[in-house]
Amino acid sequence: MMLISVSRAERLICEALPAPKTATIPLSHANYFVLAVDIIAKRDYPPFHRMTKDGIALSSSCFAGYGQCMKLSGYAQAGKPQAVLEDATMAIEVATGAPLPRGTDAVIPYEEVEKQAEAVILNTDHVRVGENIHPQASDCRKGNVLINKGTIIGSPEIAILGSNGMQSVEVYAKPRIVIVTTGDELVSVDSNIKPHQLYRSNDVMLLAALQGHGFTSIHCTHVPDDASLLYSELAKTLDAADVVLISGGVSKGAYDFIPEVLKKTGVKKIFHGVSQRPGKPMWFGKKGRKLVFGLPGNPVSALTCTLRYVIPALKKLSGYSKSHCVTKTLGEAVDINVPLTVFLPVKVNTNNEVVPVSHNGSGDFISLAESSGFIELPPETNHFYAGECYRFIPWRASCQC
Repeated sequence: MMLISVSRAERLICEALPAPKTATIPLSHANYFVLAVDIIAKRDYPPFHRMTKDGIALSSSCFAGYGQCMKLSGYAQAGKPQAVLEDATMAIEVATGAPLPRGTDAVIPYEEVEKQAEAVILNTDHVRVGENIHPQASDCRKGNVLINKGTIIGSPEIAILGSNGMQSVEVYAKPRIVIVTTGDELVSVDSNIKPHQLYRSNDVMLLAALQGHGFTSIHCTHVPDDASLLYSELAKTLDAADVVLISGGVSKGAYDFIPEVLKKTGVKKIFHGVSQRPGKPMWFGKKGRKLVFGLPGNPVSALTCTLRYVIPALKKLSGYSKSHCVTKTLGEAVDINVPLTVFLPVKVNTNNEVVPVSHNGSGDFISLAESSGFIELPPETNHFYAGECYRFIPWRASCQC
């Protein structure tokens, strides 16, 4: 197994990524997708001079000063056609969101008037043109770009798209993902476990990690350490998925069949082995547009490689143009005595610094509950000083996206 650097592994994965595909989906399903087109305004925003306060509208030219009494002429209601003030010496009651009545140019809120039966007393000494009015087209003009292509859709964008009368939207499609776990020793959580067996957890762990970053088209399957069964399952999986994550079977053990089986299914190996800890046996390959990640079976290795390599690749496949890199400051010195890139589990302290968490290697996923994520320590040195900054990847997505 020839080891490559973390940066080279990252570069080879990026070079192997196919161009994102697009799809048109219902607006109600568009959250956390990336827009594949510019969204053009179908009308002005707002589409009319809109009242921002409940109160009275009047012509500012007829304002005579504090204490002025003005008769009322009707009511301008939201959702109704534009009202008209026929007599400029009068005022008209208005509701928030209603079109500004023709013949008026200012709104005084109810808090600044004394309402009588059919008139109001103005308890203000000034009225300005445009006061409490949201002018037509002041946010965006018809034909202008409302939202740019490449924007990650969230609740504000959903609101804008809905207000633009869009029932569906063109986005970059998210990949169909299959998680394949391997191992004779692993059984489902509803099994009667035997002393020599382990409950399966990598599938649900990786599923949760992917879902936390907005990926939902995911199927999980488990295959024993049997070369023929693995071949049959992976051949079917490659037909049904865009990205395959395989957990286990990628190292040099007698039952590590994955590299050879993938070769038989026509998947071209791009690399096998990365100079990192944990996750040294990681495998990556491609068949047409299909991507295959072979992850070590140890839970910490599998999760670390997924967060460091798989999720950034999935985001690029889904149209994300920017990768968000977070750094954290070491709160205490760390010594590492291996010539590898080390992904060190850490927790964030009250000073927003990170400190190492005690753990027992890549099989110890219990300790992860006490940690916040991991930092990436380069192989060029063995001593890392307090106060230095390094890349930090959290276990739990803040979405992300």
